[in-house]
Amino acid sequence: MRRGGHGRLVVGALVLAAILLIAADRQQALQPLLTAGAAVAGPVERAVAGLTSGGNERIRALEQENARLKAELWTRSAQPGTPPGIPATHPTLEGVRFVAAQVIAYGGQQGLSGTVTIDTGTAAGVRPDLTVVNGDGLVGRVVAAGPDTATVLLATDATSVIGARLAGAGEVGTVTGGGKPGGLLELSLLDSAAGVAPGQRVVTFGSRRMVPFAPGVPIGTVVSVGPATDPLTRTALVRPAARLTALDAVAVVIPP
Repeated sequence: MRRGGHGRLVVGALVLAAILLIAADRQQALQPLLTAGAAVAGPVERAVAGLTSGGNERIRALEQENARLKAELWTRSAQPGTPPGIPATHPTLEGVRFVAAQVIAYGGQQGLSGTVTIDTGTAAGVRPDLTVVNGDGLVGRVVAAGPDTATVLLATDATSVIGARLAGAGEVGTVTGGGKPGGLLELSLLDSAAGVAPGQRVVTFGSRRMVPFAPGVPIGTVVSVGPATDPLTRTALVRPAARLTALDAVAVVIPP
C-alpha cells in the first residue's frame, strides 16, 4: 500500500471502526421497537406472502441456494492470504452458516425507510447485525428479528453505513445510502489522494466476527468520482451490485 504502508492501514481501520460505532449507536435506541415490530407483524406478512407465492417454489429454492453459495464464496475468498491486503483479523469459515430466506414484504419499520422483511428469524439463528446477501451482492443487515421473520435494513437506507474497500486496490472507507439519484450509494475513502475510477468494484471491508458485515461481499461498482477537493476524503458514487428494488431470494450469513 502507498505512503505509510501498514501504519496507514491501521490508522484507517481505527477511523473506520469509529465511524461504524457511531452509526450503530444511532440504531441502539430503536432496537426494542424494531424487535417488537418484527414479532407482531411477521406472522401477518408470512400469511400474505403464502397466498401470493404461486407456483414458483422451485425457482425460489434455486435462487436461495445460489445466494447461499455466493455468500460462502465471497466470504471464503476474503480470508487471510487471498486476496493480498485483506487484514488477518477475519475469522475462518469454521462454524459459519448461510441461511436461505425469502423477501416477503417491502416497507419501513419505525424510524427507518429502506427495509424489507424476510421469512426467517430467531428460530433459524437469525439475529440483529448479521449480513444479508443475494446472488448479486450485498443486500444489507438484519436490524430486528422475531421468531419466524426478520427486518433487513437495505444498503440504500439513509441510515446505512458500511465499511468498504476498493477491490484489488485495498483502499478503505465507508459506503452510505440515501438521497442519491437512481438509488446510488456514496463511497468516502479515507485517503484523499486515493486512486479511484469508474468501473472499480467496491466490497465489504468486513467486521470482527463478521458482525455486522462479512468480508469480501460485493457492494457495487463505481460509476463516477467526485473532485479531489476534500483534504480528508475522496468520494465516489457507486451503483449497488444487487437490485435492491426487486429482491426475492436472499441468504443470511450466521457466524459461529
